[in-house]
Amino acid sequence: MQVPGTNASCCRTPNRAGRVRITLTAFILVPLALLSAAVEATALGNEPQSSQRPDVLFIAVDDLNDWTGHLGGHPQAKTPNIDRLVGRGLVFTNSHCAAPACNPSRAALMSGRRPWQTGIYTNSDPAEGVLRGTTTINRHFLANGYRTLGAGKIYHGYASEGRKDTWSLWQGHFQTDGADKKNLNGLNSAHFDWGPLDNQASDMRDYKLTDWAIEQLNDQPQDQPLFLAVGYVKPHLPWYVPQEYFDRFPLESIQLPVVTQSDLDDIPSAGVRMAKPEGDHAAVVAAGQWEKAVQGYLATVSFLDDQVGRLLDGLEASPRAGNTIVVWWTDHGWHLGEKQHWRKFALWEDATRTSFAITVPGLTQPGTTTAAPVDYTSVFPTLCELAGLDVPPHVQGPSLMPLLKDPNASWEHVAICTHGKGNHAVMDRDYRYIRYADGTEELYDHRSDPREWHNLASKPELEEVKLRLAETLPTTEVPATKPTKAAAGAR
Repeated sequence: MQVPGTNASCCRTPNRAGRVRITLTAFILVPLALLSAAVEATALGNEPQSSQRPDVLFIAVDDLNDWTGHLGGHPQAKTPNIDRLVGRGLVFTNSHCAAPACNPSRAALMSGRRPWQTGIYTNSDPAEGVLRGTTTINRHFLANGYRTLGAGKIYHGYASEGRKDTWSLWQGHFQTDGADKKNLNGLNSAHFDWGPLDNQASDMRDYKLTDWAIEQLNDQPQDQPLFLAVGYVKPHLPWYVPQEYFDRFPLESIQLPVVTQSDLDDIPSAGVRMAKPEGDHAAVVAAGQWEKAVQGYLATVSFLDDQVGRLLDGLEASPRAGNTIVVWWTDHGWHLGEKQHWRKFALWEDATRTSFAITVPGLTQPGTTTAAPVDYTSVFPTLCELAGLDVPPHVQGPSLMPLLKDPNASWEHVAICTHGKGNHAVMDRDYRYIRYADGTEELYDHRSDPREWHNLASKPELEEVKLRLAETLPTTEVPATKPTKAAAGAR
């Protein structure tokens, strides 16, 4: 069982017992013969001609955890459109980011290289110095005849690639009208804020992004394959969305995450420092804002869901409907008080688990799922294989093609997430193993403890499990990146 880019192997966690329900809408797709032929040719190792290549709709979402209908992370989550979109293909219910922060997660996915190979470990580690000389997904598709269009948040910032010749067209961010609000929750904590706006949905940047994406699906010439990257910013903080979305979740009925007050008692100090219970969590609880925060997050996710529904309707009404691969991914998870922690920036399930799905007309089956442990270093090689492109030599992650063909296929790989040099989590079908830079450990058995309340790392009978998972971790790691004059000039 081999993990590319490491010195060994293995597999990871099922759905959260008692929390996860898969309610995917089985959507009937009409496979396009052209795309089926391209996929078949690719599977046989033959590169299809440019005219046979499928289009790609590449949808990125910021800060969305498993609070969706199809993953069941919160009982009040309302995401019918997201569920409809992912239900058209294969959902990876055990998928994880390569790093639990925007910058390193996106850099890893778009480059196919892990944080310990690039030095992009956190949001503070500049990506442009590394990515400037690295073939990224959009650059690779551009070089192979695709018209590559992007808008919204794909990388942590447009300057993250360190150059400006990587897209046929980069539209950038749209702006929300009249959203210059501050401190609606009274915490005086910068963008760690939430509350309703007087705006209409059409005033919001993600609404405008959706309009733009639908236009591209309809107006771009069809004699060239299209790679369309749509980067939704919500539900990133601040949780400012129109009042109508807050009204969907009455405050008096809000359910808080299921937690235990002793959750940090068996966590090593390195983990407690990541949780920072004396920070956001203490402030939220003291201000009586926990229910309002949950309401704000659910409202913002609901706003996102409406935009996804509009985008999906636009795709299905467009001339590209039957020839388009749809890749849906969220850059990491999010805590809302679990383990007395907020935001991402940790190595537990709530921070690393993502919503991830791929639909390939003529290949994937509607309404299917797989619990195979996967992470985002597999996105690059999978897209190459689906489009009939060579995989760049630096991309070492395993292709997901076996699972796309058969969700129950054998999968002898683990998922790995890294937060800061030396800090890693490894997930197979049953366990999460965390090892911090100081050598301290955590181990959770998701078969009996899906919420990760009981650290089993000290159990002698599980020593073999720890050793097996630890073998997949790197023996050497590059230093964190530092700003350079060239990188600064590229901003």
